[in-house]
Amino acid sequence: MEKLSNWLAQFQAIDRRIIYLCVAIAIALPFIIRIRLPVIPTMPVQKFYEAVEKVPKGKVVLVAADFDTGTEGENGPQVQAVLEHLMRRRIPFIIMGTAIQGPELVQSYAERLAKKYGYRYGVDFVNLGYLPGAQLALERFCRSIWQTKPIDYKQRPLTELPLMRKVRTAKDIGLVAEFTGSGVLSWYIQTFWGQFKVPLAQGCTGIIGPEQFPYLDTGQLSGLMVGLKGAAEYEALLNVKREGFRRMMPQSLGHLAALLLIFLGNLGMWLARKRTQRRGL
Repeated sequence: MEKLSNWLAQFQAIDRRIIYLCVAIAIALPFIIRIRLPVIPTMPVQKFYEAVEKVPKGKVVLVAADFDTGTEGENGPQVQAVLEHLMRRRIPFIIMGTAIQGPELVQSYAERLAKKYGYRYGVDFVNLGYLPGAQLALERFCRSIWQTKPIDYKQRPLTELPLMRKVRTAKDIGLVAEFTGSGVLSWYIQTFWGQFKVPLAQGCTGIIGPEQFPYLDTGQLSGLMVGLKGAAEYEALLNVKREGFRRMMPQSLGHLAALLLIFLGNLGMWLARKRTQRRGL
């Protein structure tokens, strides 16, 4: 027991480079060997999933891509999981975003999945591109999509896109799935939800996640995905293992390694104090 106490006590003075190395090894392990940890969907993600399931027949989903490459690591897997869900259910969708890069990123995801599910551009999905003007532009968009965005991201008139013939205002949208790394949710709540009662669901980065939960509690959000964890949970509901699951494994093992080192350090400190107290007696 004395030898064990002495060994654990050394964790209090371990070289930080060794700590970094241990965490790096833990993060790298899933890229070397196949490691599978359980992913259990939480209530906010289940609500997001159910919101997609409840989209009325004949209505479209607006995929609001309000993110860029800076948060693509978290928002990207979230969007891809939702797009796969939409395509499985044969729900048409429109891509639009208040961030310049967002619609282009989502377009690339949609094109990859479209090959698998037989989705056709212009018939099953449309990309309206970047929408400048923040909340005021969103309000105008809700009232008249054709006047606000008369062309798609490739400058084609909406009259040439069969899907858009039946989509004129926010009343034709069954759900807004908004993905972001910044605090733009209030724009959608004050326009789509506040004026037209269109259900909202959001995928956000981990850093702003805590700020979004009050909207879920009040019912202004129908569902919420936070960070990579949220994407992995959504994939679990779809019974697939895509980017969210693959990216979560290194993150999870890194967290486990850090927690283990913290535990051993505190255990060593406790044993060292106990030993000092016994010697004092």
